[in-house]
Amino acid sequence: MNRSDVYAAIDGERDYQDSLGPDRVEPSERPHSVGEYITMLSTYLRKAQDDWTLQAGEVAALHQIRKIAAIVVHCMEDNGAPRR
Repeated sequence: MNRSDVYAAIDGERDYQDSLGPDRVEPSERPHSVGEYITMLSTYLRKAQDDWTLQAGEVAALHQIRKIAAIVVHCMEDNGAPRR
């Protein structure tokens, strides 16, 4: 898989996140803070670890990793993305 394919997968996940209805996400008048995103990342990292361990494979964990990557992108959309 090349970088363009990876970015397309992340972009698709971001589209999905943006499509979630109010029954899945609480509407907010402000973006999440960096700390709130770090908490979300920790939760999904645990899910990836559990999926890798309990399902004994990489595919389930990679689904969580795609979600993690999209959460990171959303964090930077909301809070900035300092350049290297």
